Amino acid sequence: MIDLLLLNGTVITMDKERRIIENGAVAVDEDKIVCVGASEDLRAKYPAKKVVDCTDHVIMPGFVDAHGHGGHAAFKSIIKDTSYWMLVMTHTYKNYLTDEFWYYEARLSALDRLHSGVTTGVCVLGSQPRCDNPIFAINNAKGYAEVGIKEIVCTGPCSLPWPHRFGRIVDGKRVVSEVNFEQVLHSLETIIEQLHNSNGGKTKAYVAPFGVITSVDPSNPSPADRCVKLTEHDLRQAKEMRRIAKKYKTRIHTDAFGGMIHLAIQDKENALLGPDVHLQHCTGLSIDEVIILAKTGTNVSFAPSMDQLKDRTPVVELLELGATVAVATDGSMLSSSFDMFAAMNKAQMVHRVVSKDDYYLPSEKILEMATIDAAKCIGLDNEIGSLEVDKKADIITVDLMKPHLMPRFNIMDTLISNASHADVDTVIVNGEILLEEGKAKNVNEKEIMLQVEEEVKETVKRAGLENFAYPSKKQWGNTKIYFDETRFDIEANRKDGGYY
Repeated sequence: MIDLLLLNGTVITMDKERRIIENGAVAVDEDKIVCVGASEDLRAKYPAKKVVDCTDHVIMPGFVDAHGHGGHAAFKSIIKDTSYWMLVMTHTYKNYLTDEFWYYEARLSALDRLHSGVTTGVCVLGSQPRCDNPIFAINNAKGYAEVGIKEIVCTGPCSLPWPHRFGRIVDGKRVVSEVNFEQVLHSLETIIEQLHNSNGGKTKAYVAPFGVITSVDPSNPSPADRCVKLTEHDLRQAKEMRRIAKKYKTRIHTDAFGGMIHLAIQDKENALLGPDVHLQHCTGLSIDEVIILAKTGTNVSFAPSMDQLKDRTPVVELLELGATVAVATDGSMLSSSFDMFAAMNKAQMVHRVVSKDDYYLPSEKILEMATIDAAKCIGLDNEIGSLEVDKKADIITVDLMKPHLMPRFNIMDTLISNASHADVDTVIVNGEILLEEGKAKNVNEKEIMLQVEEEVKETVKRAGLENFAYPSKKQWGNTKIYFDETRFDIEANRKDGGYY
């Protein structure tokens, strides 16, 4: 007798044949899929301890969110409508958080992803990865483990200079320390040693420096005349990232922007490029950089924000050249969310606009980019991303009996164009049902949400974010927002050691 049998659904397998099985079923025993096929066949062959009737539901692989950030979910309703977003968030992450914040926020983040049908999510700690002490990553992983979805913890060296100033809140007081590059490397090794393949294999840890190259703008494309030569630190950091990844048999996840790939390829021995590397964003790439990524087999993911309209990831070009590209969320913010249906829909629309062609990125391809292709990007396509025998039983069901999803013709376009996170009914990870009828089974959702809210209220006070969190001026009747107060003091922030 097997553990679980899902019956009577429309099964979207994402297997090599990309089968869609009407009135299909999936049989699960322990943590793996043992059979996928017609309901009448599996019903007779596999008596089960638990049978789930999936009539009027899609049964499909759980989403793989190949890039997101730890921390953002807690601040999503605070930092909005500001050109200082990166300044404010980096300042806060580097200076004004308790160690417990990372645990509280991780539970909220994981719960949000669970409701969105994400069964595996990448989590970069902060806006720049925070790696001066292992406790942040350890607490983050603890929070995800309690909720139950799979997590890839990503951290590593942040931006220059070194030594770098960091602050922590200990017993209500801010403790500031200068941390050198060697200390960060030691912390990174400790994190990967403790977390990689922990939690029964549901938690992994990847090497994640803040950018492929350290010497150019870490968050935006750089003009060609600023991308001339690798610095000594560029070379050293790449060498150390390669060393640590090889030592612990793990992978590399980092950001890349235009100019960085041209520089990285100069380091023939340790370039952070290749099949074991996953690059996020990749906006502003030149065509020769696109070719380099395709030739080296480097994996790419992108977050389909409206910014893509002015500074895009060359998704179509990468795909046409044979690169693997994933749709990711970039985290939970007011401008985006962990809703993978929304991300897929936006990805399709935005890249049809920037390509000036309404036929690019069909719905079938978009779904590949959020499941099996995303799994390949993070090096786990042999375990997850499709419903196939011997793969991990990471499965979601989507309730089709909703007005916006009826009638049920052309199911792929219907899902990509009209479905949302609210339609996710059941989430299964490693054969365990974590979400059933839209309700989390293993955690107290209200407790998670209220606890992180209290933690962030205290953080707002410490970091001086009141003007963002509690704006005094309302904008009723205005066609544009104008400000009559300074919301963030850049000079004070620099003196405080907040942003580099």
